[in-house]
Amino acid sequence: MSDLKFISADSHVQENDALFKERVPAEYRHRLPHMVTIDGGEYEIVEGRKPRRFDLAEANINEDDLNRNFRQDPSGGTDIPRRLADQERDNISAEVLYCNSLLTYLGSPDSKFQMAVAKAYNDWIMDLFGSHPDRFVPTAILPTLDVAAAVEEVSRLSGMGFRAVSAPIGIKDQPYSYPVYEPLWSALEDAGMVFSLHFNTGTEDKLPKDVGEESYGGFLSYMIISMAEGIEPTALLLSSGVPMRHPDLQFIIVECGGGWLAWTLYALDEQYERKHMWINPKLDMKPSEYFKRQGHVTFGDDPVALTTLGYIGDDALLWGSDYPHDEGTFPHSGEVIDRIFKGYPEEIKRKVVYENAARLYRFHMS
Repeated sequence: MSDLKFISADSHVQENDALFKERVPAEYRHRLPHMVTIDGGEYEIVEGRKPRRFDLAEANINEDDLNRNFRQDPSGGTDIPRRLADQERDNISAEVLYCNSLLTYLGSPDSKFQMAVAKAYNDWIMDLFGSHPDRFVPTAILPTLDVAAAVEEVSRLSGMGFRAVSAPIGIKDQPYSYPVYEPLWSALEDAGMVFSLHFNTGTEDKLPKDVGEESYGGFLSYMIISMAEGIEPTALLLSSGVPMRHPDLQFIIVECGGGWLAWTLYALDEQYERKHMWINPKLDMKPSEYFKRQGHVTFGDDPVALTTLGYIGDDALLWGSDYPHDEGTFPHSGEVIDRIFKGYPEEIKRKVVYENAARLYRFHMS
């Protein structure tokens, strides 16, 4: 492995009692994600989503798995010295941080509940990591169901020093192509904040009833179908002309991999040209050109994404370890990066695992 350090554009931190029991307003605490026992099984309850069983995996955990999912870290990644030691262990120089238990809570239809929890989380995460801007970019939670409230929160977050917000990857009844979002795009553009759409944060619950059970393959299919959700907001933003009207707005699809992006951009260009008589608004450039200027995706162990560089360019891809999730690369990120970048020029590798994230999130570049 070379001396090149990595920036993880997708890492996580576990919310703790200091947030859930002290900062979230008392009237909302009983509605937060929590565990219950049902017929002898341990289930996570999230408002607006089906119960998800968690205890079935424990019997299959091996020694290496203990490194992940905060199984040996009772702080949930909030112990800064321990986290910095894990960064060093995995050759990471900086991280973009996302929530953990709260990833799915934006499926709740109650926008006031969404925003109350988001504000509490945003204050908590900035208090924890905001004093280390060279090592961490905390990503604020931004509910977008109530656009006016979202715009107000963007103004507050900008004053706090946030560089990125994490919104639901999809809102079934209010897609991101709707004009109602125009004030939000303007607010984010003016604030210079990255608009992030993370895997498994949408309002539509695709969790199958058989998840974790034998024979049906429910969890495997659920993961792949959920990762494919990155296609929809990409198509909606590009086709509705959001990047055309807001040329300084940067957006990123997180933890959906990158192999799908080449087909999506090619198909958008092809259909825009061939079906031009049907399509509005009329764009000044090809959809793919807007994405190459303003769009990004993160990927981890995804060599397929690298094979598509001829279609998507080398500015769109950002690597992320997904620390410390089971599907992530920690603590073997160096081995993964060496393997998937074998045969690629060093300058491409440096851009994807370091420079692109440093530029987008305004890390000091060494």
